[in-house]
Amino acid sequence: MTWVLIVGAVVVLAAGALVPVLVGRQKHSSNDEAIAARSRHNQLGVHVEVLPPTVDERVAALLRQARERWVTAGGVLARARTEEEFELAERICLEGLELVARARG
Repeated sequence: MTWVLIVGAVVVLAAGALVPVLVGRQKHSSNDEAIAARSRHNQLGVHVEVLPPTVDERVAALLRQARERWVTAGGVLARARTEEEFELAERICLEGLELVARARG
């Protein structure tokens, strides 16, 4: 009779250990997308974290828009868990980097 209780306890413990593993499976991103997105975010941040003073209103407007992309991408990165979310953040950063290039050139 005691062995039945022991076997039952082992089965319950094993099931309890497997439930979080089976239920908690989500599609997680590979590190490549996360690394690429964070790299672009840092690259954009170098240009827009502190906006340089300028008298040219067109340049100032482009840099402000680029900074908005940087802030938005940071929000997306903070919640990103899937490849698609990391790719979205990277695309937003690329838009910001394009705005910086237009402001500089």
